[in-house]
Amino acid sequence: MGRRIVGPSRIFPFLTPCIAYFCILLAGCGTVDLEIRQGYTNSNMQPRSVAILPFTLEEPDPEEVSPHELFRTCFYNYFSYLGYVDLPLKTVDQKLSRAGLTDSNKILELSPEKLRRILGVDAVIRGRVLAANNFTGGIHAETSIHAKIDMLDLRTGDILWETEHKEMIYSGILSPTIVDIIRDQMENVKVHQAYFKTAEIFSVNMMKEIPDPADSWNEEIRLPEITYIETNLKPDLKLKPSDRIYVSLKGDPGLTGYFDIGSWKSNIPLKETVPGLYTGSYTIKASDKVTSSLIIGSLKSKNGLIGKKFYKNGMAQFDSSSTNGP
Repeated sequence: MGRRIVGPSRIFPFLTPCIAYFCILLAGCGTVDLEIRQGYTNSNMQPRSVAILPFTLEEPDPEEVSPHELFRTCFYNYFSYLGYVDLPLKTVDQKLSRAGLTDSNKILELSPEKLRRILGVDAVIRGRVLAANNFTGGIHAETSIHAKIDMLDLRTGDILWETEHKEMIYSGILSPTIVDIIRDQMENVKVHQAYFKTAEIFSVNMMKEIPDPADSWNEEIRLPEITYIETNLKPDLKLKPSDRIYVSLKGDPGLTGYFDIGSWKSNIPLKETVPGLYTGSYTIKASDKVTSSLIIGSLKSKNGLIGKKFYKNGMAQFDSSSTNGP
């Protein structure tokens, strides 16, 4: 599952075993292999309203951190940009609690009919964190989350899509310099932050694969259309104070355009320079408290309808040594 990275075949003898080890570690990372069931392709049957159930963890919480809860929160932050009517996590938890349901594992065992009565939605997303690991030692640091996630249609009892994926962030002998290794290890010791960063990458990779139902609703509700979004971001670019993020998107003309940087910086204005082309930028400040974030462009019509599209080719990644990250 995912992309397999293979190390060089000829290298210094004493490094060869380590290279092989890191290549094995990387095998679970990369593209999320999302299996979409055939029934989902019927636009008339696609769910409109979705609730994200509490995620479960099959191992004890490591180091007083709850990676499954962090993962659920992070996943919701990005899933909410898709074209579903999503139930806020707090509302989901309140409805389950009022029904006397507080055990996450028992919630997953409920029948689709009962979940629909309690939550009042068409579908739910279930997440099971199979393993979570944070390790720092020697010349190696890694944080990983291995999880199964699916969407269950409460109207039919069918699983619409599912995946099992392992996401990992790491540093080690493959890092370019000793300075990078030390810096990455220092960041990895911040367990909460390391898990959230891993969960964020996992979530972003999933959003690239989950079908967005907004396109199939255009006949009923004409949302503003965005045909593409571009930025000046590069996969390995680490942003520092005074660096600028440039965003441009193309879509329906005559609308109000803006973009978000994750959930921490919203409604940055985009100017329509020519009909249908919107551009804008944001300059990084030393006070910005963020590590990595998704860029989301939006167009809003006069009647309040909003079309959204996020940049799939990378996130805004910040150099934590030069910003006051969390």
